[in-house]
Amino acid sequence: MLSPVAVLLLLVSTDASTTEVHTLEYEDAATGDTLLCGLCPPGMYMSTPCTHTLNTVCQPCPPGHFTQFWNFLPTCLHCSVCDRNRVVKDECSATHNRVCECKEGHYWQDDFCVPHKQCPPGQGAKIIGNPRRDTQCGTCPRGTFSAETSSSALCINHTDCGTLHVLFPGRTWHDSVCSSCANLTSEGGLNLLRDVLPKLFSRPSMKLSKLRKLVSYLNGNRQCVRLRALLLLHITEWTKQAHTHQLKALPQMLQRSGLSDASVKVQRMMRRIEKKSQVPVLNEVLYRGSSSVSRSGVNRSLRVLGARGQTPRRRETHVWDWTFTIFIM
Repeated sequence: MLSPVAVLLLLVSTDASTTEVHTLEYEDAATGDTLLCGLCPPGMYMSTPCTHTLNTVCQPCPPGHFTQFWNFLPTCLHCSVCDRNRVVKDECSATHNRVCECKEGHYWQDDFCVPHKQCPPGQGAKIIGNPRRDTQCGTCPRGTFSAETSSSALCINHTDCGTLHVLFPGRTWHDSVCSSCANLTSEGGLNLLRDVLPKLFSRPSMKLSKLRKLVSYLNGNRQCVRLRALLLLHITEWTKQAHTHQLKALPQMLQRSGLSDASVKVQRMMRRIEKKSQVPVLNEVLYRGSSSVSRSGVNRSLRVLGARGQTPRRRETHVWDWTFTIFIM
C-alpha cells in the first residue's frame, strides 16, 4: 500500500540534471517496512514495486498511453481524445500526452471550442480569430466594403469603374456596380440588379420574419424554410431566374412583406437604371443620325440654353440634358 508521501510523489518530476537518483518511500504491504524504491522514467510505468531484494520493475507504456514524468504509477495514463470541435496539434507519444487545439473557425473559451464571431455584410474582420482568440469586427471605412458574412473576410476597396458607367456607387455592404452601354440597354438594365439584390437582403437589418414572408410570396404562398441562410439562398436563386416583369414587381412584394425600406431602395435602383439606360440610347439617336432629331435642332437648343445663362462646359453633356427634357418631361 502506498504511503501518503508516495501518493504525492507519483507525478512529481525531478530534474535529472540536479540528481541522479529518483526514489520514493514505499511501505511494503507484506512486512510493513518502509522501503526506498526507484521511480520509473517517463514513457514507463511501475509494474512491480521494489522489495528488500529487488528493485522496482518498470514496463513501457502501451500505445495510446503515456507518462510524462518520473513516476510510481501502476499503469500509464490514457492519451487525451480531441473531440468537440478540437483537432490534434501534437500527437500522443509514450512520454507526452496528445495536444489538442480548436479547429479552424473556433477558439478556446471556458473549456470549450466555440465558433468565431461572424462579421455581417458592411463589416470586416479587424482582428482575425485564431484557436486562442475570437474575431473582432468593425464597420468598413469609407471607400471599402464587405459583401459577405464571414469570420475572416476583410474590408476591400471599391472597384474603380474607370471609363464605364457607375451604375451604383459602392456602399459598405456592396461593391461599386460598373456597366457598359451594352449592359445598360440589355433588358432595360434590370439584369444588373441580379447581383446587388441578394446583398441587400443579407444585411443584418433585414428581420428574419419579414424575409420568411417575402420568400413565401416568391414561392406562391407555399410553406417555406425558416433558417436565414436558406432564406437568403432561395432569394438569390429567385433573383437569378426571375423574368424582367417579376423583377419590376419586386418593390410591391417587398411592400406587402413589410420591407418598406427595401422596397424604396429597390425602386430607387430601378429609377437609376432607367435613367442611366436612356443616355446611350439618346446618344445613339443624336450622333448616328435620326429623322426625329437633327443636329441643327440640337444646335438651336444649345443656343437657347446659352441665352439663359446655362453655358455648358461640355457640349455632349448638355445635349443629353436637353434631350432628356424633350423625351422625358
